[in-house]
Amino acid sequence: MLSIFVCLLVGGHAQDPYLTLKTSMPLMFNPAFAGNEYYTRATLNYRNHYPASGTGFATYSASFDTYIDQYNSGLGLTLMSDQMGSKVYSYNSAGLFYSYKIQTGERNFFKTGLMANLYYGINNPDGLLFPDMINPDGSVDPNSFTYDRNSKMGVDFGFGGLFDSKFMETGVAVYHLGKEEKPLYWSRPVRVYAHLELKIPILDGPEYYPKTGIARYLQGSVLYPSLSANWQGSIMQWRIGAMYRFMNFNLGVYSRQNLNFSAFTNSFQIGYLSDIMDLYYVFDLGFTGKNYRGLATSSHEIGIVFKFATNKEERF
Repeated sequence: MLSIFVCLLVGGHAQDPYLTLKTSMPLMFNPAFAGNEYYTRATLNYRNHYPASGTGFATYSASFDTYIDQYNSGLGLTLMSDQMGSKVYSYNSAGLFYSYKIQTGERNFFKTGLMANLYYGINNPDGLLFPDMINPDGSVDPNSFTYDRNSKMGVDFGFGGLFDSKFMETGVAVYHLGKEEKPLYWSRPVRVYAHLELKIPILDGPEYYPKTGIARYLQGSVLYPSLSANWQGSIMQWRIGAMYRFMNFNLGVYSRQNLNFSAFTNSFQIGYLSDIMDLYYVFDLGFTGKNYRGLATSSHEIGIVFKFATNKEERF
């Protein structure tokens, strides 16, 4: 814990929390996702990073967004709290989002999005045990040495673009523009996120109707292979994988790494979808070479999407 505190205090910038579930927290990936035209959406997301390590990395987030059809516009709001080192560090933010949709074809459209983010960062080292607090007899003097409690409030901005069609979705987003750059936990450098996702229908078309045998379960399902890149500061991460949607379920497998091929993380996703609510769960496994690094470097993520005023059929 001490090493984490000192590194962040004197060493560089923190990173945004990594979330796997774009489906349950889309506004953290691209402001252009604001406003789902098929339903008003509220989401909750929780991610516990490395729970077995005892270092207390946890991210809580929530969002709300809606689409205003007569203005071709989407509005959104996010709340996020990223806690590190058993709340020694806390980064809290509230973001406002606006998007505008341009229809480019019957099933194609382009969206642009803007975001303004109010953040409040705090480091509170109370309760940490430093070496010079320990007396020769083994007793602890909590007043021997302490770091000052620091905090910072500020505003930063972001923007993004998104192209969506029947068979493909791709976009680029930039976050943390205009933030004061200082080597403290709340100074998060510019982040760039880009993704490409294909939509491959399985057994789609009238020739597969009526459904018989295994086709009754696969007819109308969709495979979503994807590639994404996340760059922030000196860290560049790539993720490749695929999600398969069939009936009311999603199954996904992804691999994430920084291209040195010596360490990577595999993510396994399962989801249940309904007309009013979607539920998702992700389990991350960390590997070094061919060796599993253990539960200390594994993570859990849970996402819930609430759908309101659904009045249109969702496209793939």
